[in-house]
Amino acid sequence: MTDFPHNWPTAYPKLSVSAQFRTQQDDFFVSEITNRQLHASGPHLYLHIEKRGVNTHWLARQLANHAKIDLKDVGYAGLKDRHAVTRQWFSLPLKNNEPDLTHLFAKDEFTLLSKGYYGVKLKRGALGGNAFRIVLRNVQGDQAKINQRLELIRNQGVPNYFGEQRFGHDFENIQQAQQLFESGKRPRNRQKASMYTSAARSYLFNNMLAKRIELKQWDIPMEGEVFGFAGSLRGFKQENNEDERNRLRAQRIHPSCALWGKGDALSEGALAQLEQTQAHAYPLLSQGLEKQGLKQERRATRMLLPDLFWQWQDDSTLVLRFNLASGYFATSVLRELGEINVLERDQQEASRD
Repeated sequence: MTDFPHNWPTAYPKLSVSAQFRTQQDDFFVSEITNRQLHASGPHLYLHIEKRGVNTHWLARQLANHAKIDLKDVGYAGLKDRHAVTRQWFSLPLKNNEPDLTHLFAKDEFTLLSKGYYGVKLKRGALGGNAFRIVLRNVQGDQAKINQRLELIRNQGVPNYFGEQRFGHDFENIQQAQQLFESGKRPRNRQKASMYTSAARSYLFNNMLAKRIELKQWDIPMEGEVFGFAGSLRGFKQENNEDERNRLRAQRIHPSCALWGKGDALSEGALAQLEQTQAHAYPLLSQGLEKQGLKQERRATRMLLPDLFWQWQDDSTLVLRFNLASGYFATSVLRELGEINVLERDQQEASRD
């Protein structure tokens, strides 16, 4: 197996700070944000569920079993961790009568918060974002410096890395992607195939972003820049006009890096060279993504947190609250604070979710 280095740099100088994360289940709370207006009737039943101690795939299977439908017909917008309290939307197609889910919601780990109806199935990525509440315990470090760092993050954002949970325990998803590309065969489980290719794409992106951080150009444009929007996979070439500069200063647009695939990456000059160098460093991954038919897309290099708030419950307990766009990772925020330790069992379960 090829080694996959992942000691990616932080944007800001290291703080002498340590803390523990997710030592208790309630320390990690995530709630999906949706702008979808539900109706009193429709062909798809939407369920807003709070869950504890189970991952998204497991709950989807339970819903399918109780509703007597195929698992592939259960819709959800994203994956949520097992070791957390999460509020998430699911959709079920209605054929004749609405399914009786009373027995499922009699269990302590599930609570039905609300329900409604909509015209189409809930698809992956179809959400406005996620609201997070994170509790850090046993915080060691200068409280004033931590507050200053959080102010800096709120004003300037953090690098928009994919979180390590994307890559699986011991980077197993990348290794599986490598095997997939070497064999040229797609596994029977399409969800796993998608997970492996996403991991490969995310790894190349993180390497590109890391190089921009080393060059101190992760949040400012470089030659041949392609700008993008938060949460968008599209980009547009740098025009170097006043309107563009004003939008950049107002943080309405962001520099970007390639999500590798076939076709034109849009970038030119120094940025194109940087992206190609990082992609070609792992030819099996980059060529495999192209052969799988994935098209070139873009991802912003900067993640903004203008609504970041925090509170010290006591001298060693820090509570963070913030919202992130779909596909953005809370761990990318935490890594800019210091050494945030998570129990190994949590990391293993997160890689399976």
